[in-house]
Amino acid sequence: MKIIVDESVSYAVAQELKAKGFSVIAIADFPSSGAPDEEIYNQVVKEQTTLITRDYHFTNSIRFPPQKTKGIIYIRRGNLKADEERVIVLNFLTTHKPEVFSGKLVTLYKERAKIR
Repeated sequence: MKIIVDESVSYAVAQELKAKGFSVIAIADFPSSGAPDEEIYNQVVKEQTTLITRDYHFTNSIRFPPQKTKGIIYIRRGNLKADEERVIVLNFLTTHKPEVFSGKLVTLYKERAKIR
């Protein structure tokens, strides 16, 4: 499974996913860090990957249709520590098959996930 981790997400998430064998592109690793949302979305569509983000703009399904992607996973804003982000993302990805959220918007909360 290919995943793009937006720079708004703790780098610990990208590191953990790589360690678990996921194919991960971390936006924070590139000099183009700070790229516009449209550029990131276009890369997600082009490469047919899943996007993990904390950027609320990506929840706008008119501007960023999740149907054109392998899923957009939005980590709900809140007082999450890097370790908490890492745990909820890994928990979601290990308990849900990619087919379940492909083309959909997922909102991750501390205790639950909403797929639409």
